Amino acid sequence: MENSTLVQLGNTSIAVSRLSFGTVFMGSRGDSLLPQAGADLLIYAYQRGITLWDTSEDYDTHAHIACALQRIPRSQVVISSKLNLPARPVDGLLQELDTCYLDILFVHDVGLDAIQAAKETLQSWQREKSTGRVRAVGLSTHSALVAERVCEWSEVEVLMLPINATGFALPGKPIEGGMERMKVAAEKASDIGKGIIAMKVMGLGALAHQPREAIEHVANLPYVHSLCIGMRNRAEIDQNAQILGSLKIV
Repeated sequence: MENSTLVQLGNTSIAVSRLSFGTVFMGSRGDSLLPQAGADLLIYAYQRGITLWDTSEDYDTHAHIACALQRIPRSQVVISSKLNLPARPVDGLLQELDTCYLDILFVHDVGLDAIQAAKETLQSWQREKSTGRVRAVGLSTHSALVAERVCEWSEVEVLMLPINATGFALPGKPIEGGMERMKVAAEKASDIGKGIIAMKVMGLGALAHQPREAIEHVANLPYVHSLCIGMRNRAEIDQNAQILGSLKIV
C-alpha cells in the first residue's frame, strides 16, 4: 500500500485516509458491477492509500466490500455504512459485509421531520458500541438546518455532510439552509470533537470537469477530516488520489 497520511476522526479512536471511497456507483444506482469487479476497485484504492470505504444499505454494495475484505486484513480499512429510518437491526449489515464489526454507522439522510427518531436510534446504538460491534455512530444529512440542530449532540460522533463549491446536494435542489450554514455547522461540530466526512465533493458531477478545483475547495477546510468521492474506475481513483496528494493545504 502506498504511504497515506491518516487523520484522526474527531474524538473517535478511528484514523481515516483523507480521500475515502464512496461505493454508490458500484451498485444498482450506477454501473451494477459484480461483487468481484467492485472488490478489484476497492483493493486498487487500498493500494493507493484509500482506507475509508463508505457504503449504505440502499447502495447494493455490501457484497462488493465483503468480497474485498476477503483479500486484506480487516483492521487495515475503515468501513462506514448507513441505515435508513426506521433502522433495521445491525446484525443484517454485519452479515452482508461479512464482518464482526462496523467502524462507523450512520443514520442515513436525516431530514427535519426525522430528528427525534434519529436521536432515539443513535441512543439505541450505544448498546452496539458497548459490545464492540460498532466503533462510532453518527448521521448523514443534506440539510444545513439539521446539521445545526445535531452538531452538538453527545450521541453524534461523526457527521457526513455535503460540502462543495456548488451549494447543491441533490439534483436540482440547493442545500436546505445554504452551503455557508452547512460549513458553519461542520466547523462548530469539528471544534468540539466530532468527525467530519465531506460528501458530494464533486457537486453531483457538476464539477467533474474541474476536479482539482473541486477537491481543493473542500480539502482546504481545516474541519474536514476526509473527502468521500464516488469513483467508477481506476482512472478516477488515480486522478483524485494524485490531486489530493499534491495539494498544498493552506
